Amino acid sequence: MTDEKPGVHYQISVTGRQAAAFFFVLLVALSLAFFFGMRTGAASKKGPGAAAALAQASDLPVPTAVPVAEAAAKPAEEAKLGFAERPKGSEPPKEAERTAPPTPAPTPPPPPKPTAALEKPTPAPKAAPKMAGPYYVQVLATQKADVADEMNKNLRADGFPSDVTPVPNKAGWFRVRVGPYPDRAKADAAAGKIQKAEKTKNRPIVVP
Repeated sequence: MTDEKPGVHYQISVTGRQAAAFFFVLLVALSLAFFFGMRTGAASKKGPGAAAALAQASDLPVPTAVPVAEAAAKPAEEAKLGFAERPKGSEPPKEAERTAPPTPAPTPPPPPKPTAALEKPTPAPKAAPKMAGPYYVQVLATQKADVADEMNKNLRADGFPSDVTPVPNKAGWFRVRVGPYPDRAKADAAAGKIQKAEKTKNRPIVVP
């Protein structure tokens, strides 16, 4: 009695889309093979080239194309040996042109100076203003307050507009003044009247 192994079966499933793609690829491959076969047959039917036919019909040699590498190397060798062709219309520089120094560029003219009309006029110095009033007539300066009050009363009684004020920068001093007057001439006239009315020994002074 022999043991037999069961056979192995493989199943390949192909979808409709895969079968269509495989068929399309096969069709393209056949078309390409047919196209290239036609071109190869057409090329073999053509006769020899024009140059080969001319060489067979005549004993004269037919010029052939010079390779690009040889054509490029030839001018380089000629230039190296000094036989390179000079371009048409170009001439070697003359000796005078070789040694002549370069012409210097022209110097630009200096800018024009500003005219007197553009200059700003210098303003004339202003005159110092004259000292205006008011002016006062100082009758008395004393350290005694009662003496200053007495003189102030007498002046007011005689019709003079007087007052008593402390003396600036002098502590304990008092002054009796009459005024103010708009100009010095009226203050001088009032000083003479005060001296006559009060009968003072010294003439009162005019102060601003």
